[in-house]
Amino acid sequence: MSAVLKVEESDRRGAWRDEVVSLPGDFTLDSGERLSRPRICVRLYGDPTKPVVAVAGGISAGRVVADTDDEKGWWADYVAPGRVIDLKHYCVLGFDFLPNAEEEATTISTADQARALAFALDALGVAALGAFVGSSYGGMVALAFAAAYPDRVANLIVISAAERPHPFGTALRGVQRRIVDFARRQGDAAEGVALARQLAMVTYRTPVEFAARFDHAPGAAAGDPYAVCDYLIARGNDFGMDPQRFITLSDSIDRHSVDLSKIRSRALFVAAQGDQLSPPAEVRRCAGAVPRARYVEIVSQYGHDAFLKEAASIGPFIDRFLKESGK
Repeated sequence: MSAVLKVEESDRRGAWRDEVVSLPGDFTLDSGERLSRPRICVRLYGDPTKPVVAVAGGISAGRVVADTDDEKGWWADYVAPGRVIDLKHYCVLGFDFLPNAEEEATTISTADQARALAFALDALGVAALGAFVGSSYGGMVALAFAAAYPDRVANLIVISAAERPHPFGTALRGVQRRIVDFARRQGDAAEGVALARQLAMVTYRTPVEFAARFDHAPGAAAGDPYAVCDYLIARGNDFGMDPQRFITLSDSIDRHSVDLSKIRSRALFVAAQGDQLSPPAEVRRCAGAVPRARYVEIVSQYGHDAFLKEAASIGPFIDRFLKESGK
């Protein structure tokens, strides 16, 4: 790695700090494209002298992993003092996926995300990760990192992800991207992103959950939304991702591919029954191809979103796996 890497900006606030790391000026994506803003934003929680655990989630997740005084962490049920990834024992690193906000259109792979993270670790003086915990897209990035840098991650935990996307998921994401593109051509790209997110939420959850939550109650006239539709509309309106960034990250999922034979980390793979995007059979097959891996399958009505909703079920497996590592 380049010796000129540096922390460009730093914001330290008690138990956590944000760092903006400049990437090398010649940082080139697998597509041959260049970032207009070649940098990566990371957040460190806890004591940096403790083993560093990188945590990454879905495409809407970022560096805000744990709760702070003014922000809700997307994985706060797992990352906090006294919880599964205990901030008394670990330093947790969260990071924002490329492309950065207002970045020009780019084609980005999970290997690109892994290389950018490796540069950030160099700039921060972190030789190796005690663990990399990745869920959904973050699980794909974790696999890419472990394959590219087998000596830089001791323990790998992958939840609801495999070394390649399932064609069913690619089909659905392709429709989502075309919705966004159509809406953009009509002058309302933001509405396209909201609609794409509504469709995504159907794939993240399961028919079992929807049946338990929503009654059959038609509106007064054709076209009136049902209760389940109101839920999806609200989730779409809350999303708010930049349209081009959504297309880039959605596409990044579908170009993901990792050579599992290069992974040497101890590994734990977790799947959830009912997951339409990362079916348990795919995750199990992936685990079987990694030499020092174990596989766990949980029962959940939340499908792909189990990694967000099932801390009580998934957490003990992560806790046991990390404790067995001696880290």
